[in-house]
Amino acid sequence: MRAIPCILLTAALLGGAFRPAGLAASPARPVIHDARWMMEGTWTASPRDDGRIQLNLSYEQSNWGQGYALADLRGLSPEQMRGAQAVPVRFRIEREAGSFHMEGFFREGRGSGHFRYTGNPEFASTLRRLGVQGVDEMRERDGMALALSGASAATLREFRGLGLHPLSVRDVVQMSIHDVTPQYARSLRSLGLEGTNTVRGLVEMRIHRVSVEYVRQMEALGYRGLSTRQLLQMSIHGVNPRQVAELRELGFRDLTAQDLVDLRIHDVGPRYIREMRAAGVTETTPRGLVELKIHQITPGYIRALAELGYRGLSRRQLLQMGIHGVTPEYIREMRATGVRDLSAEALVRMRIHGVRAGRRAG
Repeated sequence: MRAIPCILLTAALLGGAFRPAGLAASPARPVIHDARWMMEGTWTASPRDDGRIQLNLSYEQSNWGQGYALADLRGLSPEQMRGAQAVPVRFRIEREAGSFHMEGFFREGRGSGHFRYTGNPEFASTLRRLGVQGVDEMRERDGMALALSGASAATLREFRGLGLHPLSVRDVVQMSIHDVTPQYARSLRSLGLEGTNTVRGLVEMRIHRVSVEYVRQMEALGYRGLSTRQLLQMSIHGVNPRQVAELRELGFRDLTAQDLVDLRIHDVGPRYIREMRAAGVTETTPRGLVELKIHQITPGYIRALAELGYRGLSRRQLLQMGIHGVTPEYIREMRATGVRDLSAEALVRMRIHGVRAGRRAG
């Protein structure tokens, strides 16, 4: 194994950098030897709030990051990690698809160093026996991704039992990377969701955090029988049960799934609605609220108009003034020229025709 420059690693740690500059400049070098996949690269580690260790690997101009329990990092102890001085370490991660041998230094919970990945050729044989397609075209990085994500024969057998067969190497890698487990697939199927019989559907739902808990919380709020597409759109745009419950408290009880998505896209939430009501706007339709937000009709804009005497304006008047640039500054400019007591409609017409202080249109 290539020797690691101890002075370089120690200096990097003492200087606060997690990645040794000299090592980072060297790309991972894939090597095939004796039918075993091998790759090299660099690693950094840091503590996470959930008690796990965030391990980031850089190799072949790629990066991988994942949280690991200390028990998964065999040969690494808490004392080695937390020392006040840089401590040399060697530890490993062992998976069915292959193993990672790490060398480097830790200080005060943070570490960096060099790794070598060695693939397990027997796992490739296992994939073939399980009917996984494309094994002979696997690249070193594919085997490494399978190992990093913890792909196992037992998991693949469970997927076969769920009818997800045949799988390709890419399918297995994608599901492993995004933590699509047989349990996750079964839990979604128990809700009767379509799209749970394909790898693509399951991966998409996992990426966008469509969980059983999320679906059930939305059902409790009256959103039953939603399609996979509706759930994905809602989750992608951040529609959450807490916000839906707040909207109900504000009187919005019959919002459709699309209404909820539209409100989130345009950042029309409970806070905006409350502030608009406090400013005197009582718009009750999602479309009306979205339109006001699109044209930047804010509570502050309404209050500024009210201070100039324009109170109780309708939604249509506010929109026309906002769309055509009737700002408080414009009104003050016109008043400074002696033009006063203009209606909202008159101000809009003047803006449309380019009337400015000290200037007449055409």
